[in-house]
Amino acid sequence: MSETATQRVGQNPLQYVSDQLSELRAKGTAPKLRVLEGEQKPVCVFDGREVINLASNNYLGLTTHKALRKAAIEAVRKYGAGAGAVRKI
Repeated sequence: MSETATQRVGQNPLQYVSDQLSELRAKGTAPKLRVLEGEQKPVCVFDGREVINLASNNYLGLTTHKALRKAAIEAVRKYGAGAGAVRKI
């Protein structure tokens, strides 16, 4: 990292990340988050297109099971929830 870049990072610790993302966007190589529309099913809609979902942890189809949904909602109300996955999956 150059001295100028080091000075910018000193002022804003995330500036380096912002600069790198800007560079990737300018090159057209920046990562893009996919948008899942609706439920996480074996066949679902990503970015407006129906696809087979091979990147899900829902291989048993449990995310749409009515009894499990009810139990999950009750558990979240009782214990709360938090994120624990990588966004790029």
